[in-house]
Amino acid sequence: MGLLTMTPAIRYTLLQVPGILFLGGLLWVAWGRGWISLETTAVLMLIWVTKDVLLYPLYRPALLGPAPTGGHALIGRQAVVRQTLQPQGQISIDGEVWQARCDGDDAIHAGEAVEIVAADGLHLTVARSRNR
Repeated sequence: MGLLTMTPAIRYTLLQVPGILFLGGLLWVAWGRGWISLETTAVLMLIWVTKDVLLYPLYRPALLGPAPTGGHALIGRQAVVRQTLQPQGQISIDGEVWQARCDGDDAIHAGEAVEIVAADGLHLTVARSRNR
C-alpha cells in the first residue's frame, strides 16, 4: 500500500509518530535524570497526543489530495445549452462558455438544462438534466 492510497487518518498518524518518539525520548531522559516525575511525564505525553487528535479535523483536508480544477471541477454541476448540441456545441455555466458534446445521440437544444458528466481537457460531456 503506497502512502497516497492510505486513508487520511493513517497518513496523519504516521506523520505524528516522529514527534511522539522525539518527545518520548526527551521525557525519558528528563525522567531518568530526575528532572521531572513519572506522573508529569505521563501528563505531558497525554497532552501531546490529545493535541494531535484535536488537530486532525483541521489537517484532514490537506491529506485528501488536490482539489479538482478546470473542467473536472464542474462535473456534476448544472449548465444551460447556448448552442444546440448535435452532438457538439456550447454550454454556459457561471457566466463562462464551454465547448461541450452530448452524452447520447439526441440533440439538446439551446436553453435546455444539462448536467456535466465528464471532462476531457477543455471539452465537457453533458447529459440532459434530471432536474427538469
